[in-house]
Amino acid sequence: MKYSNAVTKILAMALCAISLTACTTPSQVYWDHKVKELCEKDGGVTVFEKVELTKSEKAKLRIAPSKATSISSDYYLEFNDEVINDDPKVRKSVGYLYRNSDQKLIAKQMYYSRVGGDLVPIDNPSSYNCDMAGVSTNIEKAVFIIKGE
Repeated sequence: MKYSNAVTKILAMALCAISLTACTTPSQVYWDHKVKELCEKDGGVTVFEKVELTKSEKAKLRIAPSKATSISSDYYLEFNDEVINDDPKVRKSVGYLYRNSDQKLIAKQMYYSRVGGDLVPIDNPSSYNCDMAGVSTNIEKAVFIIKGE
């Protein structure tokens, strides 16, 4: 009988720990709502020039993560991040996609996100962002289209 009582206590403690990590805090609710509002207001991708590619060109497409690393890439992204709130971490990220050959701005990506704010700190904190709010921030999909599709 003592064994089953100990097992019951361990299971109860485990369930409590799981439920605490699954709880949404008021701060998360507030910031998720704010992130959703910001995403709906000006999040997503603004395309200044669509780029048509063949399937083979699309397969070879490389977008460098910065101008400094773009030597062998046709396009590169530059990002500016701004922290809106520290706990939970709420960030505004603006990405600019440039064509390397003429430095022309092809598209702009506006992205908002919340990370953390969990009741119990965990290794992989919860998050919320524009894509989760239904606002696509996939710049590659918005800009590059396959000829004939």
